[in-house]
Amino acid sequence: MEASFIIAFREGLEAFLVVGIILAFLEKSSLGYIEKYAWGGFVAGILSSFVLAFIFRVIVDGFESEDLQYNISLGVLALAIVLLTYMVFWMKNNSDTQAMHKKISLSNNQKIITFLIVFTAILREGLETVLFTLALMMDEEVSQNDVLSGLGLGLGVAGFFIYLLFKTSVKLPLKQFFTYSSYFIILIVAGLVSLFIKGLQAYEYIPTFVAPLYDSSFLLTNDSMMGKVFGALVGYDAQPSLLQVIFWLLYVGSIAILLQRKKYV
Repeated sequence: MEASFIIAFREGLEAFLVVGIILAFLEKSSLGYIEKYAWGGFVAGILSSFVLAFIFRVIVDGFESEDLQYNISLGVLALAIVLLTYMVFWMKNNSDTQAMHKKISLSNNQKIITFLIVFTAILREGLETVLFTLALMMDEEVSQNDVLSGLGLGLGVAGFFIYLLFKTSVKLPLKQFFTYSSYFIILIVAGLVSLFIKGLQAYEYIPTFVAPLYDSSFLLTNDSMMGKVFGALVGYDAQPSLLQVIFWLLYVGSIAILLQRKKYV
């Protein structure tokens, strides 16, 4: 529940923030009559996200072959890793709200541009959330009800957070929030990387080499409450293979270095 809450809160915060910024801009620019197009993009983005979730679920469950289902699930997991990694870098590059305002102000098709900006933002965050949810549900240690509860709670808190932000004069350090949350999401995605490697090894697509590399069950088992929490958040495994540990470390280290060098956050 914790991992899905964090992802939903982060994704929801970005999506609702875009909507809030555009609505505030339209109101201040005497373009209130365009607000309905912003809300139209919002609704269309949400509906499209549900459609994508249904399609992915049907695709995964629609094949009788368990091997094919497993391979498709691994593909979804890999795609989730790629998109969530991209999300970490995307936020900084597209955090310039002035550029978004300018795009709307100078456009001859302000209604369409407003709709598309909101629709794209909602759909992008929705797609990433859908893929992450499906990827997390591949972990047998994680309850689907906990995942869905975390998603609902995360989106609700994000919506309330943005509502307070725009209804009060309080200036919150959003840039710093996105900076530090990006690093935390790196740990979450690293856990998905470890799960992906474990899935590949389960079907002998890649060698195991050393398994387990160590056994920390005497400290924290996978099926304990804290074990499940750390498993969902950072990919904790009491008995990981050598490759799981290597790829976890490689992912965290390489992404952290890239963020520092490119100064994305």
